[in-house]
Amino acid sequence: MDRLKELLENSNRQTWIIIGLSLSTIIAVSFLLLGNRPVSNAQPEFTSQSLMSDSGMASSSSSVTATSQTSVNTTMYVDVKGAVKQPGMKKVESTMRVIDAVQLAGGFASNADEKQVNLAQKLTDSQVVYIPKRGEKVPTSVAGSSAASGGASSESEAPQVNLNTADLAGLQQLDGVGEKKAEKILAYRQEHGGFKSADELKNVNGFGDKTLERLKPQITV
Repeated sequence: MDRLKELLENSNRQTWIIIGLSLSTIIAVSFLLLGNRPVSNAQPEFTSQSLMSDSGMASSSSSVTATSQTSVNTTMYVDVKGAVKQPGMKKVESTMRVIDAVQLAGGFASNADEKQVNLAQKLTDSQVVYIPKRGEKVPTSVAGSSAASGGASSESEAPQVNLNTADLAGLQQLDGVGEKKAEKILAYRQEHGGFKSADELKNVNGFGDKTLERLKPQITV
């Protein structure tokens, strides 16, 4: 009987030892799994932040590129004068050239002297583009270029119109002189054999002392 009791006690002790080891193993595995879970969750968060950072850098880079490209083309204004069909101030871009300004002005007039103009010259803001007529002498200040003064030019810098040689279109280049006044100048020139001096213009009907004073820098004989 004593032997049987001893065997039963040993068997119960081994059973509890096995149960204890099993519980310890289960607890250890559970802690290990729970301990690894935050690490696996942290990786996507880091990746997300990295992607957001990269996206922000790409967006910033695109914005800088777009701004750089926008600054290339700048709106400007030039004044097209002389032998063109529609003279006046024209809106242009900084990448345009003299030929573009001429086209905006309706193209060359029939009496334009294109050979005196550098059509490939780049335009600048406030530039005066002057297209001379055939036989017209371009002033030294604008010779060899597109007749551009770079800024607002004075009347004294503009090419002078010869009252004795200019045709109907040439006379209309004078400020305030339209077709009718130009015809009166031609009629007076033919009747009197030409102008002896610029002051003689006031003898033409429609031209007074004030008009002559204004036109004097623009005319010659």
